[in-house]
Amino acid sequence: MTAIVLISAALVLLTTALHLAYFSVVARRRSPHMRLGHLRFYALMIGLFAIHVMDIALYAVGFYVASDVLGLGDLRGEGAAGALGHFYTSAVIYTTLGFGDVLPSDHLRCLTATEALNGLLFIAWSAAFIFATMSRFWADHGNKESSDG
Repeated sequence: MTAIVLISAALVLLTTALHLAYFSVVARRRSPHMRLGHLRFYALMIGLFAIHVMDIALYAVGFYVASDVLGLGDLRGEGAAGALGHFYTSAVIYTTLGFGDVLPSDHLRCLTATEALNGLLFIAWSAAFIFATMSRFWADHGNKESSDG
C-alpha cells in the first residue's frame, strides 16, 4: 500500500509541476500590450493538449511500474496489456470517461482514483486558463473595434 501511495503522490507532484511550468511560461511571454492572435491561440491549445498527453503518458508509466514491475495489481480487460493498453487505460481514467472495459484490481484502484481526480482538476484548470486568455482576447478585440469607429 505504501508503494502505490508514493507512486500516486509522485505523479501528482510531477504533473502539477508540468502544468505550473507551462502556465508560467505562457503567462510570462504575454505582455500587457501583446494581442493574442489566432496563431498564438492555436499554440496555446496545442501546448495544453501536449501537456495533458504527457500527464496521461506519465500515469501510463505509473500503471506499468505498479502492475508489471511491482505486482501491485492488474488492469483487467480486453486490450489492457502493453504500452498502448496502459496509455488507453490512463487516457480513459484521466478524462473520467470511464468506459468500464478495463478495470483495475487491488492497489491499482488507488492510482486510478488519484489519476481521475488529478485529470479532472487539470482539465478544469486548463479550461479556466483558456477562458481567461479568451476573455483578454475578446476585450482586446472589442477595444480595437470601438477605437476604429
